[in-house]
Amino acid sequence: MLIAIPIVVLAGFGFLLWIVASPSRLVYLLPVLLGFEYRVRPSIFSIDLAELCVVVALGVWMIRSWEQTTPDSSPETSRESILILALVICAAPSILFESNTAHATSVYRDLLAPFLFFFLLMRCRLERRHVHALIKLACALALANACLGLLQYATGNFLWFAGAEEAEWQEYKIGLARLSLFGESLAPGNALPVGMYTGANNFACFLSLPLCLASTFVFTREIGRRKRLLCLAAGGLLFVCLLLTIFRSGLVVFAASVTLVFLLLHPEKKFARVFAVVGLLALLGFLFLTQGILDWDQFGSFQGREDMVSSAVQLIKAHPEVLLTGGFSDLYRAQSRETQEIHNLALYSVVHYGLPATILLFAFFVRFFRRAVTAARAMHGSERNVLVATCASITATFFLYGTTTMVIDSVQTSIWLFFWVGMGGYLIEFQKQAPAGRPERSTLPAIALSAQGEPA
Repeated sequence: MLIAIPIVVLAGFGFLLWIVASPSRLVYLLPVLLGFEYRVRPSIFSIDLAELCVVVALGVWMIRSWEQTTPDSSPETSRESILILALVICAAPSILFESNTAHATSVYRDLLAPFLFFFLLMRCRLERRHVHALIKLACALALANACLGLLQYATGNFLWFAGAEEAEWQEYKIGLARLSLFGESLAPGNALPVGMYTGANNFACFLSLPLCLASTFVFTREIGRRKRLLCLAAGGLLFVCLLLTIFRSGLVVFAASVTLVFLLLHPEKKFARVFAVVGLLALLGFLFLTQGILDWDQFGSFQGREDMVSSAVQLIKAHPEVLLTGGFSDLYRAQSRETQEIHNLALYSVVHYGLPATILLFAFFVRFFRRAVTAARAMHGSERNVLVATCASITATFFLYGTTTMVIDSVQTSIWLFFWVGMGGYLIEFQKQAPAGRPERSTLPAIALSAQGEPA
């Protein structure tokens, strides 16, 4: 461990020199800051180091604006700005209705920081080579975290960022996992993989999208057998690590993402599409309804989440004004028997920020999905496949995983999610800028697909 300290210092110094040679390379710090999780508590407010992504994006925006004189004339950025501004205004009254104003302000900041990061990231006017490098770097860091996670699972050591609460939770969860059929087959040791994050569940969320991309690349035809095997090996490591986190929702999100990728990339295969949807529904039913298979904890069952949702619905019925203003989270915790927050994104957002802000939040991701699908229909080659895989994973994470947890309560997870939304947004913009009739060129591997409308 002591030998690694000078190595890390030298590597960091070399990285800084590399950035100084070209200041716009500062953007490559974004995947690095999202590759680990660490929270600092200097006062009553706690700050996640991932929030430095906002500062980095601001710096890159200023550097790119100084290097380039062409203004950003995209109408999509104007619409996104209006949507984000409306969300800022609609969620602001929630601070006034909470009893703990300092905590309410912190929660409000956690909501807006990812949107501010996305706002600045999309105005950096990154080039195609920057976006491709960011995607590759983010996936490489996820793979490195997966390797570390496997080492943690095998040895029970190297849990550098996991705190005492996570250790206590893992001990409880591992004990329950050993009582289930599937958990016993995994033979869990004394620790679950967390990578360089604070918890196994958070770690599983960060593995899902790179795993979806790796799974997509496995079925490429033009990248050669060697690269396909490399993608298969990387995807296998990511999947095994995701499996060992004993996080049921993570497995469901991955299954839904891959299914959605298949539906979007192969619209001509109608029978296969129906079969895929039926198979996914059967998988979800098996995972959630079968007793003794994946019953790992109370909050992973219908019973625990039903109690949380029921308490939130009763609060809304007793205080309808929460729909307009939000700011009733303290009252929810006082009336509910549950010790955790509402494990449902929609109800969590309504109770905290109100219905108007919740509608705007969901509208943002619905709009991104529609833009991505529309752009993908006119795209060919690698960027189309990367966009579809990214869109599918983001959609499954936000809407499917959002039915079982809050998602946006963690600023680290939210900024990570908006980082990938930004990468997808750039790929959409590249498609609009491409000359008609000419497929975009890319250094990323592509799935060899038939032309749109032609039989496979």
